[in-house]
Amino acid sequence: MRIIVAGWLRFAGDEKTCAEIILGGGPHILAARAETGCVAYNWAVDPLDPGLMHVYEEWESEKALLQHFADPPYADMRGHLGNYELTGFGVQIYSVLGVEPVYDADGWPRREIFGVSL
Repeated sequence: MRIIVAGWLRFAGDEKTCAEIILGGGPHILAARAETGCVAYNWAVDPLDPGLMHVYEEWESEKALLQHFADPPYADMRGHLGNYELTGFGVQIYSVLGVEPVYDADGWPRREIFGVSL
């Protein structure tokens, strides 16, 4: 079962703070991406609110995510983020029982998803 980790973090500072955090976190992002079971791992500055950082991760399984939490790169990443003043966050774990593409073969949004249609 695929696992998605998604949410946001807000840090004190000016509009450049999140960009600085992400650029400085590059080695941590790359280390996570290299871990077994990592499908996707990304941090991004919100384009309309530069003080807000979005996080997105996709893991092949619960075991892969739990191993990520136990591996040194995760502790290193937390140390990096700890250099900044976190003022709020909301990050959740989602389980995914199925995966389908958004668009059909012709490039249009699907009219049916997991057997459900309008």
